[in-house]
Amino acid sequence: MSPPELSIVLPMYNEVENVVPLLGEIEAALGNTTFEVIAVDDGSRDGTRELLKSLTREKSYLRVVLFRRNSGQSAAFDAGFRHATGRVVVTMDADRQNDPNDVLRLVKKLEEGFDVVTGWRKDRKDGMFLRKVPSKIANWFIRKVTGTKVHDLGCSLKVYKHEITDEIRLYGEMHRFLVVLAEHQGARVGEVEVNHRARVAGVSKYGLSRTVKVLLDLLTVWFFRGYSTKPIYVFGGAGFGMIGISMLLSAFVLYEKLAEAVWVHRNPLFTIAAVTGLLGVQSLGMGLLAEVIVRTYFESQSRSPYPISERLGFPGEKAIE
Repeated sequence: MSPPELSIVLPMYNEVENVVPLLGEIEAALGNTTFEVIAVDDGSRDGTRELLKSLTREKSYLRVVLFRRNSGQSAAFDAGFRHATGRVVVTMDADRQNDPNDVLRLVKKLEEGFDVVTGWRKDRKDGMFLRKVPSKIANWFIRKVTGTKVHDLGCSLKVYKHEITDEIRLYGEMHRFLVVLAEHQGARVGEVEVNHRARVAGVSKYGLSRTVKVLLDLLTVWFFRGYSTKPIYVFGGAGFGMIGISMLLSAFVLYEKLAEAVWVHRNPLFTIAAVTGLLGVQSLGMGLLAEVIVRTYFESQSRSPYPISERLGFPGEKAIE
């Protein structure tokens, strides 16, 4: 069988009331487009798993991946990416707040020369203080730190060329930064305003507790985006800075001893200088160890630290036209 045009990845966690209506909407929205739906059940306990199993006997396009336990949305997306066979990979939430009628609009935008197209929920149908305000603050902060121009990083409705999702690996809660990770791979990203609907069944799985996770993941993305192949720049820079501070403090302590007869054991600046100097040396050592680990990571897996989009003119490759 030839691969489908679209692979739709649906992470699901306790969405038994939404499964059948959502699949019906997807069928109606995609029309004659060939597609597969990869439903990844993230350890549901409300009957979602059993329903998905029974639906595979009725719907030939449905593929189901079952997790033994709840592993998070990032893990579900990653599992869906690994099982997708379509030319274009689509991600969306299973709570029916994303509108399947927007999928083909995003695909059309993708065909304009983009590698990833993400939805922008400009008119969100969520609570103001628990969802909208924290989301706006988080999106602004992430844009400032990462340099991305995307307005709505939290929208799950996105379409990707298959080769992009093949290159992305998700850990922790990194699904919120999928666009940033794609941009790090050199992907050209577009954005389209999409319809956002109020939840009509089930319970939201999100809360303010995710704020700390977003900040920690943002720190990880910032590091990998700028310094994944040169960690010595971070640790070494911090190390030289602390050693410089230690030297200045030590010189000031020496001046106080010689000019003002302030004994070292009575001067707290000497202790601060000593501790700062030791931390600086440790930071330099961590930077060197990180460099060794980075080289081991890439070389042991025969992975390249730079992304290649095409190869032309090589034996076995498509010739340059």
